[in-house]
Amino acid sequence: MTETIVKAAADKRNHHSIRKWSGVVWLLIEVNLIGGTIFGFAALFKILPQYGIYADKNSCLNTTDIQNRQVICQEHQTRHYQNALTLGIILFEIPSVIIGPLIDRFGCRSVKIVAIIFHLIGWLALALVAPGRDALLYVHTAFSSLAGIMVLLTAYTSSNYFSKSRAFVSALFAGACTSATIWYSIFQTLIDAHTVTLKELSFIWMSFAVLMLISSFIFLDWTFPVLNLPYHSDTKMENKTASLTVTVDDNESERIKWYTRILKRQGVWHYLTSPLYLLVVLFLSILLLPGIFLAVTWYPWVYYITQQDTLLANKYTFVFNLSTISAIIICPLNGFLLGFKADKNKKQKLFNISLMQTISWIINVLACIVCMFPKKSMIIPALVINCIARATIVSGSQAVVATFFPSEYIGTLTGVMWMFVGVIATLQYGLVQLTNDISLSWRAWLIILSLVLLMSCHLIQLWWKYARQLKKQSITVIPNEIVVKF
Repeated sequence: MTETIVKAAADKRNHHSIRKWSGVVWLLIEVNLIGGTIFGFAALFKILPQYGIYADKNSCLNTTDIQNRQVICQEHQTRHYQNALTLGIILFEIPSVIIGPLIDRFGCRSVKIVAIIFHLIGWLALALVAPGRDALLYVHTAFSSLAGIMVLLTAYTSSNYFSKSRAFVSALFAGACTSATIWYSIFQTLIDAHTVTLKELSFIWMSFAVLMLISSFIFLDWTFPVLNLPYHSDTKMENKTASLTVTVDDNESERIKWYTRILKRQGVWHYLTSPLYLLVVLFLSILLLPGIFLAVTWYPWVYYITQQDTLLANKYTFVFNLSTISAIIICPLNGFLLGFKADKNKKQKLFNISLMQTISWIINVLACIVCMFPKKSMIIPALVINCIARATIVSGSQAVVATFFPSEYIGTLTGVMWMFVGVIATLQYGLVQLTNDISLSWRAWLIILSLVLLMSCHLIQLWWKYARQLKKQSITVIPNEIVVKF
């Protein structure tokens, strides 16, 4: 009888494990199709004028400068496209500070359902965009970005269902999001080849809402007591004594004023204000600058290097977007290295993260140095280093949050982290003014390099924590050895 019960329990665990990993595969596809596509939106700058988007405005067609009308019209259109892209990037990053706590409060499924609505609105707007309805382009970038960040954060939070593999799963989602920039470039290629229209592609992407709805009820959960998953967050590897919620009564916590909880660092504020979390957030925000800045300035950079060869510059730009697919391999590899024997002891976990963050820092230093020199021999190194740098820092930092902090707060911690990334990424657009003359663009890269070098303080913090853990472990081992010998 006992053997039958044990076997049934084992079969149930195996069934849940299959369902969890099936969810990872499904959500990986979703994140890649929806999560981070906005960062490749610039590929449509060449396509949108064919549809007359923002070509019918008075400031474009009614200009008195007849000879330069075409140039003025192109500049007018491009300015609107860039503004729409900027809006999309801001709404992909900044609202995460609100989305994260909503996930922790109502569950991944609740937020995912809202994401489905935003997804449908965003892609319907792109399908209907036309002369006279040009503003729908802004609707598309706004709502598709909101849907994308919701899909990404719910996927990150779903890594709670794993214990030992949490870092690896988080890194998988980071890779899927980073490589999602390729889809708008694929749109550009298909439309140029007259294989499909932008409207048809938009309706195809709208249909992915069905996939999102299915995954919401099969692989994600919410806080309402109906249609729940048969399994919950796996917290076996978490240090329960570190959570202040264990020592504070729930009813009492609700009565405490919000500012009192902040001052006393209770609940999530204990982790939001921890030195490790603060420096991880700052580390990610600063070390993403080289990749984001290079994406913004890549085309004028290669255009200058190729001596205004438009065809060659377009080819390099397409390869730049295509190269992001390498993140599908790089991010999981980082996640595997971060999780390697991390369940054995805290020392190994600290060593893994310290080593990977150090590697990320070195690669980003190299990226800044390479981009200072606008030479043809630097194009391929810049492209390769950028792929590795961005994938490594994103997957590493997300894995730290997923493995070092309680699962009940991962939504909030992840949301706040990406909000700060968005704020700093928005501020760095001021450096673009220093790249108007590409030959002097090294000034902007020198500023970014200085910030990256400054973040070596985070590496010192991590290696210091590792050294302390190493010393602590050696002190506890020596007395045991003495007792055995005696």
